[in-house]
Amino acid sequence: MKLLLQLTEMNNFTTNEVSIAGYILSQKEKILPLSIQELAKATYTSHSAINRLTHKLGLAGYKEFILKLAREFQQDVHSISNIDVNYPFEHGETPIQVAKEIAELMKETIGKNFAFLEDAQLAKAAEILDQADKIFIYALGDSEIRAKSFQNKLMKINKYAVIATELSEWEYHTVNLTQQDCAIFLTYHGLTANNLKAAQYFARHSIPFITITAAHETELARLSTLCIQVPKDEVKHAKIGTFSSQIAFEYVLNVIYSCIYKINYAKNQLSTQRVLKEFYSDEPGAER
Repeated sequence: MKLLLQLTEMNNFTTNEVSIAGYILSQKEKILPLSIQELAKATYTSHSAINRLTHKLGLAGYKEFILKLAREFQQDVHSISNIDVNYPFEHGETPIQVAKEIAELMKETIGKNFAFLEDAQLAKAAEILDQADKIFIYALGDSEIRAKSFQNKLMKINKYAVIATELSEWEYHTVNLTQQDCAIFLTYHGLTANNLKAAQYFARHSIPFITITAAHETELARLSTLCIQVPKDEVKHAKIGTFSSQIAFEYVLNVIYSCIYKINYAKNQLSTQRVLKEFYSDEPGAER
């Protein structure tokens, strides 16, 4: 749940916490430059009262609170205001109008998604996947298409991923994972029962897994080693197609692949060149 919404609802807030929340909501962007000492003085409260409020919001402290608040403001700037992600074009529009609106949807979705990403989180995701012996991806429907695209990219750097949910063999794949492997859940709403069963198994056996989802409040997200959030804009059963969600998934997976690639940039670059050279030099009539 967004910080501003939590502050507005003020669930189980003390009198001091209500005072702090009210001040933050009334000042908003002016809060970002304030130190904890300055906020305490402005609200006639104390450092400990502010820290207790941040803990109640599920954060480690004031520094994390300010960083997350700044990210929310940035997301609002990138919010999709002119395009309806569920019905991005209307009946009677010309093909070129449709093309323009889909282009705007793609651009704004990526801009909004970028605001969700964190440097340390991306670095950790790349590290986990780079060190994994095997990578298993759990994805269904349109998300499986994004998973296959990611699978194809990983192959270019000699990492072979398995689509665990393909052919309905997810139970066998789940049990075969070890602590040296890694799983990825690619799920927009995060409510698939089978995904949750697999995640609970991984949590019990200390097997690392990454969830990419719009539903960061679900049990699947909470169990994850890392949860990377995408914008939650689509309505489940009221849309022309899964445009926004799949644009977001493709973008995040492309970023993660790029971060994995750059860990061994020179080695991966040379490996690609070597593969092509060896393959084509082996053809009959090729120069030796």
